[in-house]
Amino acid sequence: MTHSETVDILAVYRKVMIRLGQSIDVPNILEKCKLDELLTGQKMGHRVYTASTGEKKGVDAEDDSGNDYEYKRSQLKSKEEDERFLAAIIDGTKTMALSMTYNNGSKRENVESYRHINHIHTVFSSVGDLLSIVQVDTDHLIDSLMKRIMREENGQKYSSTNGNSVPIHYENGGVRNGEGKVVYINDTRE
Repeated sequence: MTHSETVDILAVYRKVMIRLGQSIDVPNILEKCKLDELLTGQKMGHRVYTASTGEKKGVDAEDDSGNDYEYKRSQLKSKEEDERFLAAIIDGTKTMALSMTYNNGSKRENVESYRHINHIHTVFSSVGDLLSIVQVDTDHLIDSLMKRIMREENGQKYSSTNGNSVPIHYENGGVRNGEGKVVYINDTRE
């Protein structure tokens, strides 16, 4: 199959995906990883906001009790990364550090507002399988984001306000102590 033929087929699948998304009131399922949010929400039992910007600022979903959730994701890039990740989170024989980026996490007031939101980190395999869901510890998230803010308040300059990140270390058959807890795992190894 030629490159052009492959692109034509992808365009057909794109239309099908968008129409299917619209049938469940998602205007564009391909926008801002909305499909990944829907998969996460399905596993967590959450109601995912259908608009790409969410019904509430900075929130992707809510649970039955009305608790807010922000979803962040990592996409692994190769079969080797998939295997390493699963060896870290399940077997404890490897380690892998991934991160969650908060583009509005460069201002103290924004970071403080994150205290009232639950934070989820999902990891997807190189072929799109949902491998894990971690509920991130709020104190770990706030402490990680505040490090950059405190450095800025002490005079350090950054070229961008984007990219304040929170590390999640996958090791010892889970996540590092104090960073969160694994709430879903999908071992795709054969």
